[in-house]
Formats: sequence, structure tokens, C-alpha cells
Amino acid sequence: MAVSQLDFSIALALGLAPALAVLYWSIRRYDIPFTQYRLFDDRRLFGGFAVGLIFGAVASFVEGLPFAGFSGTVAALAAYFLFEESFKVVWLNRRTYRGRFDTTFYGVSVGVGIASTLAVGSVLTNAGAPSFETLGNLFLLALFSVSWSLVHADTGVLIGFGASRGETLRPFLKALLVRGVHGALLLAFLLGVDEPWSFLAVATSIVFAAILYHYVYTILLPSTLPDDVRRDMQREKRRARRAKA
Repeated sequence: MAVSQLDFSIALALGLAPALAVLYWSIRRYDIPFTQYRLFDDRRLFGGFAVGLIFGAVASFVEGLPFAGFSGTVAALAAYFLFEESFKVVWLNRRTYRGRFDTTFYGVSVGVGIASTLAVGSVLTNAGAPSFETLGNLFLLALFSVSWSLVHADTGVLIGFGASRGETLRPFLKALLVRGVHGALLLAFLLGVDEPWSFLAVATSIVFAAILYHYVYTILLPSTLPDDVRRDMQREKRRARRAKA
């Protein structure tokens, strides 16, 4: 099916906007002016995002191939989830990343990078269909992109946090469990079931991914910091409160 420039622009916006928003919100507390100095490497952060974009495009192409008797099944979805999370494990457990506290932040950037181009691919599969032009369907696709960005950020942090502590298998299994539950909630949408079930599926998947993101944001991201850095940040917060008072 032919895709117009407008279709591609819409898909790109729906895929990138939630991913960049999740990335910004996740790391903003660990950069100036919230801290005295930046707690991550810009090159690794945005390099990871770029790598995620590329891998997501490749994964979107692979997952769109017409494997006879396999595509559009629960088994196919499980295989795709395994493929995506395995890449995060390999990328975040490389020698120069493993054991570094800031690897957890790069888990966010790789995750949302993957999510963005996977979401773009999903949106483009709807391009040209009559429902693609309706506001309701575009809103549903936008919600799906939000859900995708959140869950990929969640699993990226789980795997990245594990890599920062020298762990591989347990975080990987946790990430697969998260993807399995999220995929089960999203199943009606992924399999193209008619409304209102697709909307309910996307909505419940967002609730699940957002609850897990709250845990990631409030527990795992701060926990990845060395003790002395956490103490410095707490002192800075107390000073800021006293200055405002």
C-alpha cells in the first residue's frame, strides 16, 4: 500500500513525540540545573537512542515479514518480544557499559528509541486505510505509541539497572514477564480486533505500563546512583527548599 509524505509525517510524529517525552522526563532530574553536574554521558544517551531507532526500524521490518502460518499469532508476538528484549540485553551488557551506574539511563534511551520506530511502523501499516483519516483512529494510534514508549522504557531500565549491578538473566526474565503481561493486555489491538475492544486494550496497557514506570522513575532510577551522589542531591534539595522558604 502506497504511503504518502503526509502519512509518513503523521507516523513519525506519533512515534517520536511520546518517546522523546518519556526520555526527557526520565533523565531531567539527573542533569543541570537539578544537579551540580550531568550524571550521564550525552554521547552514550543519544547514541543509544539512535541505535534504538535503527534497531526498531529493522525489527519493524522483520516483524512485518509474511511468515506463513506464523504472523499475527500469539507465538509470533512472543517471539518479537524476545527478539526486542534480547537486543537490549546485548547492547546494555557490553564491556564498556556493564557495571556502570549510568547504564540504567541508557536503558531508557535505547528502549524509547526502539519503541518510536516500532510505533512508526505500526502507524504506517494503517496508512491508506479509510480509518486512518479519522480522528478517533489517530487518537488510538497515539495512545498505542504512548503505551509502547512507556513499556520499552520500563524494560530498558530493568535491563540497564541489572547491567549496572552485573546481573543479566534475572533482569532479562523480568523484562520478558513485563512484555508478556503488557502484550496480553494489548492483544486485542495487536491482533486488529474491532472497537471498543482495541481501545480498552490500549487503555489498560497504558495503565499497566504507567504503574510500572512510576516504580522505575521513583525507585530504580534513583537507586542506580552511587551513595555519595544521592547524598549530594539530597543536600542540594534541602538547600533549595531553605532558599525558597
